[in-house]
Amino acid sequence: MDACSLKVTISGTGFAGDFTAQVFGMIPHRNGVTIELAGVTSGHLGNAQRFAEKHGIARAFESHQAMLDAVQPDIDCIACANYAHARYVIEAAEAGVKVIVLEKPPLIWPGYAEDREADAETRKVESMAALEEALDAADAYGAKLLYAENFVYVDGVKAMTELIREAEKLGKGKVLLQQGVCAHQGSHAPAYDTPAKSGGGSLFNKTCHPLGPALYLKEAEGLIREGRPIRPAKVSAVARQVLKHQPPTSGEHFRVMQNVDDYARVTVIFEDGTIAELFGYDLSISGIRNELSVIADFGQYDLRINPCNEHELFLPDGLLAGSLLLREKLPTAEGTSFPRPRQFQAHGYVNEMNDAVECALRPDCFPQSGPMMAWDTMAILMAGYESVEKDSAFVDIRELVASREFPLEILPDPVAFGNVLQRQ
Repeated sequence: MDACSLKVTISGTGFAGDFTAQVFGMIPHRNGVTIELAGVTSGHLGNAQRFAEKHGIARAFESHQAMLDAVQPDIDCIACANYAHARYVIEAAEAGVKVIVLEKPPLIWPGYAEDREADAETRKVESMAALEEALDAADAYGAKLLYAENFVYVDGVKAMTELIREAEKLGKGKVLLQQGVCAHQGSHAPAYDTPAKSGGGSLFNKTCHPLGPALYLKEAEGLIREGRPIRPAKVSAVARQVLKHQPPTSGEHFRVMQNVDDYARVTVIFEDGTIAELFGYDLSISGIRNELSVIADFGQYDLRINPCNEHELFLPDGLLAGSLLLREKLPTAEGTSFPRPRQFQAHGYVNEMNDAVECALRPDCFPQSGPMMAWDTMAILMAGYESVEKDSAFVDIRELVASREFPLEILPDPVAFGNVLQRQ
C-alpha cells in the first residue's frame, strides 16, 4: 500500500477524549500510514483549545458540524457526553466520514431532550427507533460504525476467540456461562449523575463494559461453528440507588449519585440457552475493577483486566508516588497496590483504535465491534430498565433483536480478529 495520511477528529475533551487522543499515537503505524489529529470540539471552545494544545491537535472548533465541514476527517471519534451521540453519528455520516468511532453506550432515550416522562418499555422502543435512525444514516452514506466497547478488544478476549476456534475443530467451543464486572467509586464525568445527559447510571454506563465481550464471544462462537452469530434472547435486571439512602458518613470515599442507580446486575439468556451475568456499580472503594470469567465446554478463562497481580507494589507513604496514577481510579497509592503499566493497551483501547484505522484503510474491513454490537447492547440495556420496573422479570427481546438485519459481510470476523497466543 502506498503511503497515506488519515485525518482524525475528536468530539469531547473529558476522560474518553483524552485517552482517544493519546492512543492514536500508540497504535502500530504500518505501511507508511501517518495519522493526523486534525480537529477537536467540546461544549466549550476554551476546553477544546486547551485540549488541542495539550495533545498537538491542529485545530479546535466550536461545534461538531463546523469541525466536519472544515476537516473532512477519515475517522471521527465521538467521545462526548451520551446525549450528543445520535446527532453526531448522523452528522458524521452525512459528512462522508469513512469510520465513525462511537463511545459507549450508543445513545440515550430521546425523550430526555423533550423533557418528557415515560415508562421503561416506551423508553426502550423509542431509544431503539433513535438508534435505527442513526444506523440508517451510516448505511445510507457508506460509513462504518465502530461501537467503541474497548473490553471487546482486550488481548484476553482475542485469546479466548483463538481458543474457541481451536476447540471447534474437536467438536467443542461452546461458551456456557460468562460473569463480568465493571466498578469504581463513581464516574468523574459531570454529566454522569444527570439522566438527561448520561442516560442512566450503573446499569447503563457500567454493565455495558463486560456486556460487550460477553456478546462478542457468543457472536464469534456462532460465526465460527455455524456461520451465524448467537444473539441475546431475554434480559432480567436489578438497578438500585444504594449510597443515596445511607448515612452521609457512608459516602465519604465515593461520589454519591442522587439521580441515577449506583448498583446494577443484568442477566442475559442467549438464544442457545447459555447465560451471561454482568455487574456494574459505583461501590468499589479500591479503584476500578474490570473482570470477565468465561466458562466453556472445554475450559475456563478468567480475564482479570484490572486489578491484576502481575505487578505488586508497596509504598509506606502515598506521597512517594507523586502524581503517578498506578491504575485507573485508584484513590491512594499508599500501602499495597497492583499497578497497571500500559493501561491503555491492557484495556483494549490501542487494539480498538487500530481496528478503526484498518477499517479506514481497507474497504473490505469492518469493525469487530460494529453496528450489531451497538444494537444488541442498546436492546439489553433498555430492556434491563424495563425489567427493573417489572420487579426483575425477564423481558423477551428476540423480536427486537431480530427487527434489524445485519448483512453477513459487515459482521465480525473472528479469524481476522488477530492472534495473541504463540503456537508450538
